[in-house]
Amino acid sequence: MIIRSVRHRGLKRLIEDNQTRGLRPDLVNRVRNILTVLVLAEDMKMLRASAPPGWRVHRLSGDRKGIWSISTSGNWRITFEEEDGYVDVLDLEDYH
Repeated sequence: MIIRSVRHRGLKRLIEDNQTRGLRPDLVNRVRNILTVLVLAEDMKMLRASAPPGWRVHRLSGDRKGIWSISTSGNWRITFEEEDGYVDVLDLEDYH
């Protein structure tokens, strides 16, 4: 899939310049792995099939309906919107 927009500045630096400033050091490797699988996947079906169970790939509900979530560690997750193979509003957030 193609990443079109990134909300989190640390993620944007990692994607564009391979710099980890702005990311928690304990999350960097996991985030890199998730981004790699996200970019290599052709669609969400392929992503879900190739993701380990610990990533807990799922759609959110309620006021965040339609947004995808991938667990990174503890209460941290990567969220994004997906449409026709494009990833928008990619974010890394603490949801507690």
